[in-house]
Amino acid sequence: MDTPVQRPAVERRSPQRPLPSHRQWTPLGRALSLLGDNWTLAIVTELAAGRTRLSVLRDRLSGVSAGVLDRYLSHMAAAGLLTRTRFRETPPRVELELTDAGRELLPIVAALSRWGLRWAWSQPSEREIVDPGALLRALPLLLDEPVKAPDGTVELILDERGGRRRHLLDISGGRVSIRAARAGHADARPSARVAGDWRAWAAAFGPGADVSRLRLAGRRSQARALLAAIARPHFSQPAAGSERG
Repeated sequence: MDTPVQRPAVERRSPQRPLPSHRQWTPLGRALSLLGDNWTLAIVTELAAGRTRLSVLRDRLSGVSAGVLDRYLSHMAAAGLLTRTRFRETPPRVELELTDAGRELLPIVAALSRWGLRWAWSQPSEREIVDPGALLRALPLLLDEPVKAPDGTVELILDERGGRRRHLLDISGGRVSIRAARAGHADARPSARVAGDWRAWAAAFGPGADVSRLRLAGRRSQARALLAAIARPHFSQPAAGSERG
């Protein structure tokens, strides 16, 4: 008589439910109720450079619909994090600006960004949007130490099918700040340039910090010092299995 084949037991799992929201009545709990979502801190980051047009913000936050973005902006305005100024023009123009309360969040955003780069960084998942422009705009937030480069302006260029996007980084006393580069403006004469398509920039910001695909021009030592500052946090973690004193 044949021995019946025993089939492995089927593990039945209940559908995963989302974790409950934070409701504890503490200053941290109140802050998380305002900021612990997908977009609020990202919006704060995009408004860090100053007053920004709504149309520009929509273009930068490609992963959120206009309706969802408007709800977040309304929520942030009601919380006193930003102001919205409407101009009676054709077409209508709306400009957004962080309040003092909103700008106080920038050091928190910077600390979270640096933590994410050091401890949670990996290759993008299938559900993540790869936007090198967002990485370039957030670059000053990732630099917690002075850059060992002479003062000057470095132009970062993102080559896209529709043309080029320029980002100007000012280095002063080792500190890096970003300003918008408007099309047709020749007010800034960069001392160095770094250019590449989205693949090249994604590789540079990725865990491997591969900057070999980027094209450097002008004062190359200055550009290399800036790129080295991007790679530094990737390799500042203790090695696997090492002891922490």
